[in-house]
Amino acid sequence: MIAGRAPCARAAALAIAAALALGACGEDGAPQETEAVGEVRVGSVAQLAQCRDWNAGTREQQLETLDEIKAAINLQDAPVETPELSDGAAIEVIDNTCAHGFADGFRLYKIYARATGFASFAD
Repeated sequence: MIAGRAPCARAAALAIAAALALGACGEDGAPQETEAVGEVRVGSVAQLAQCRDWNAGTREQQLETLDEIKAAINLQDAPVETPELSDGAAIEVIDNTCAHGFADGFRLYKIYARATGFASFAD
């Protein structure tokens, strides 16, 4: 080791660690939002998120994914109003469906959309 290099290496390591820590925050220093699970297409994961993505995600990521799916299915200016499942009911339906290995490729929006057809019976 060359004399004088150790302090530079430590300073560089600290700078990298600080940059990584700040990378988790937004421009205003607030923590960044949780990312949804699945492949992003046209700014959303609603179309392509699958059970394998759901199972690999954290509960926060799953909730973000569910929000994107709800926004895609329950359009504000749609001619027909789609019943909306509560987060708890939607999570239960998706968790139960995605618990099976054969369901890895199932699209989450289809699971959610089909479950909304039975929402009025759940009450």
